[in-house]
Amino acid sequence: MRRWLFPLLLGACWLAGCQVAESAGGPPAATEPSAAPTHPADVDDELARCEARWAEVAAQPAAPGAPAFDAQRVGFLGRARGASTVFVRAPAATPDDALTPAALGERARLSREAPGYRVARLVGRHTRDKETLRALLLREGYLYADDPLDAFELESRVTLTDLFDAPVVLLERGGQTSTLERAGGRFPSYQVTSGPEAGQTARIFFGDRVSLPDEVRPPPLHRDVLGFARAAGFDRMEVEHLGEAQVLARLRFGETWARAVVQADGAQLSIACLAETRASRDEIAAFLAREAPRRRALTALRGAITATVGDALPFDRPREVKGPDRDGELRPYWMSAYLGGRHGFEVDGQTYSVFDLRGRPAPPTVCVDFVLDTWERASGRWFRPRGEKPGKTAGRLDLGALGIENRRGVMGLLSFAESRPELFEVLRVPAAERVPFAERARFFAGLGARSGDLRPGDILAIQGIKKDDRVHQHAILLEDLDPLTGFPSELADQMRVPRRRSWEGIMAEAPRRSWLYRIRPRDALLLRLDPEGPARTD
Repeated sequence: MRRWLFPLLLGACWLAGCQVAESAGGPPAATEPSAAPTHPADVDDELARCEARWAEVAAQPAAPGAPAFDAQRVGFLGRARGASTVFVRAPAATPDDALTPAALGERARLSREAPGYRVARLVGRHTRDKETLRALLLREGYLYADDPLDAFELESRVTLTDLFDAPVVLLERGGQTSTLERAGGRFPSYQVTSGPEAGQTARIFFGDRVSLPDEVRPPPLHRDVLGFARAAGFDRMEVEHLGEAQVLARLRFGETWARAVVQADGAQLSIACLAETRASRDEIAAFLAREAPRRRALTALRGAITATVGDALPFDRPREVKGPDRDGELRPYWMSAYLGGRHGFEVDGQTYSVFDLRGRPAPPTVCVDFVLDTWERASGRWFRPRGEKPGKTAGRLDLGALGIENRRGVMGLLSFAESRPELFEVLRVPAAERVPFAERARFFAGLGARSGDLRPGDILAIQGIKKDDRVHQHAILLEDLDPLTGFPSELADQMRVPRRRSWEGIMAEAPRRSWLYRIRPRDALLLRLDPEGPARTD
């Protein structure tokens, strides 16, 4: 072979994946072909596949969503429990031709009345006509309205027994379906028989879908974005393309935003892929690993709230006392009876039980008790039931060991938190930003503007004048924020009984109150709630 042909052969062999060598005075010696070449290090197949999937979904028609709901999302979140969801389309009202003449007349009357109280009035007029109530208040099985004021009335005034007499009802909330069984008696109710709230009295929230077991249930119209955020570990979500089967969204993991193709399985959502570089995906994976103890702690906190709400702990005020002057008086009597092994105690000639009918401890509770007890209960520290040795289980967090002098007062808790900056981060709301709840639009806007200062597990306090012309404070536990807006929508508190409530439900009785402060447990405390964390050493 001529010497000038060798460079050409060398180039051809490199493209073919073979090796050549030039022998002295002769042609190059061919060798066996090498293994197929690997991809260069900078090729990211996963990113390429997700980019292609993103483009495919983006080219599909978008779902219409629920325009009236979407445009007023914060107004719904501030007023109605259950509004932290997304609808691929708005549930449709019952068609006119499916209504009785009487129901048609009621629908016309409703359209003339102002939003809000018209819902309670409708229920009052049809206490024995559940079929008409279902036809007018449910849309394709959903408890739904286009106005936030109606949404509040639906969530706060309508009960399952207003709508059903059936022995069994199915309730869909978020990504879960629960079976409810009717309990009779003087005050009928529906009891949850499956899921994390089994054994509790069932409630219906805005956006829930209810049906009878033998009814055909079409695919759900709602998407559980709150449950999705909790499961996937992100805290904010921006929807860029809403489809029925897939959603394109930007998700925030800590400080990192990522484009995600999201898959819908009914109401449940999950990440199909992240259209981000390998470096960004690795950063997100590292963030999720770091934050896993916090997510487990917050899961435990939500479980403790569910348990406390289910216990229906009594408010700490003697019976027949109207004002707040004797709030907090009963628990010392209860504690003495509990530790003494008694089943009851007496105050002002009134007898109170130490345990409820199921043998669960029933300590009288004020709002700060509810918050701090819930933290401890999430760590495993709670009063033992009837039949066991009186006292609390050890748990991972004992707030009493921290030296708090007044763990029952809203302002006392603030003073303690400010004295222990290594344990708590405190934010006092500036006076100029303390908007009374009566100015709802400004109040909600102010909370939204401060969303970056809020996160699950925080204690929020409100303060202001109530109907008795006295200044009152009240503590609220922030359970979660809406992933789409950052609005602090998931609240729990104790007033009369522990409940999960909306801002409207908590503050409407005294709309001159405003947001006063936020107390945040630092990791030294919050991570004590992690069931996989180290045991308490103090």
